[in-house]
Amino acid sequence: MPHVPSTDAARLRAIKRHVWPVRQRFVATCALGLEPLLTEEVGALDNVSRVAARPGGVTFEAPFDTLYQALLGLRLAESLRVVLADGVAAGSFPMLFDQLTRVRWSLWLPERSSLTVRVRSIGSRLRDDEGLERALRGALQRHGLDSEADGAPPMTLHLRLEHDRAAVALDLGGPLYRRAGDKWVSRTTIRETTAAALARFGATHEADLVLDPFCGSGTVLTEALELALGLAPGRRRRPPFAASPAWKPERDRQARRSWEAHAGAAHAGAAHRTRYVGRDVDEKAVAVARRNLDTADLGEHVELQAGAAQTLDLAALARQHGAQRPLLLTNPPYGKAATAVGAPPAELLRDVLSHAPGWRFALLFPEPDILAQHPRIALERRLPVVTGGLRNAIVVGEVRA
Repeated sequence: MPHVPSTDAARLRAIKRHVWPVRQRFVATCALGLEPLLTEEVGALDNVSRVAARPGGVTFEAPFDTLYQALLGLRLAESLRVVLADGVAAGSFPMLFDQLTRVRWSLWLPERSSLTVRVRSIGSRLRDDEGLERALRGALQRHGLDSEADGAPPMTLHLRLEHDRAAVALDLGGPLYRRAGDKWVSRTTIRETTAAALARFGATHEADLVLDPFCGSGTVLTEALELALGLAPGRRRRPPFAASPAWKPERDRQARRSWEAHAGAAHAGAAHRTRYVGRDVDEKAVAVARRNLDTADLGEHVELQAGAAQTLDLAALARQHGAQRPLLLTNPPYGKAATAVGAPPAELLRDVLSHAPGWRFALLFPEPDILAQHPRIALERRLPVVTGGLRNAIVVGEVRA
């Protein structure tokens, strides 16, 4: 029978000994292609080591308390996990069950939870996902934990088998691309993490006017503004790990105060130096964008308009705002979304860019080579990414005057 702390005081003593002072191994996941940008973000966290990119994520080691800073400030991570077991022998179900019972589950999970188990098996003899999940839940039960309690805090464990070795990781923050629980969407809404990558790769901090002529639900503008203002992407989110006995509310509050003191001061006045304009042909999308920006306390920084992108006089817009470094930052419609507005995607985008002499641009577009054929469009950088299971690219360049 595994050793399980008999009282809350005994559990706290065990956490102080076996969890809080130990450098933990973390995994931050991301969209394929964003690993280099996420590696930079992770490397900026306090006291990290052994930072390594892998397809779809970044692994690193850090003190336990670094998780508060990571949950609060990682913009590009889809999820953040802490590895609770790795290299566990899994040649048979009894062997796996025996190894899983040795994990100190009661120091990480609440006594009652509504647990989701994600299973993946690669090149292993054990390929029965339901059987693997039962083995894991059985190990939790041996520790006195109820993982299927109705109305209990939601938690997620990831069980991965590869060549008869198992690893288990606990999801700390849930889907990190959901900055807050209450958001309206439109048909062209993209994930916040992708929009944040677009804003960062597009160097929005160098612009004095930022325009999104296909703003949809306002996700790109929201992420660009939060980046400019130094606002923490996790500031409105309560992570699932807050239900864990290892969670330290005072450390979470300290991380938030530290973020506001350092990042806020560094970016003071940034949004006032740069003008932000959003436009969409769909009036309902404009209303959704306005509502989302207001909910994020960013509405005062953005001018929203209803209208077709093709009718914009971008040169006049730049003159109106006195802009010397205007930037077109957008996720333009392509596929069915482009057809719905009456033009093939490449033709629509080339039409808009041809009316933007002297403008820089940062776009999420799957066919950058088509844009490169235009004599006035100069592509400078591209970053291939996978969004929604489709090959895409973040493209940065300039429209020649």
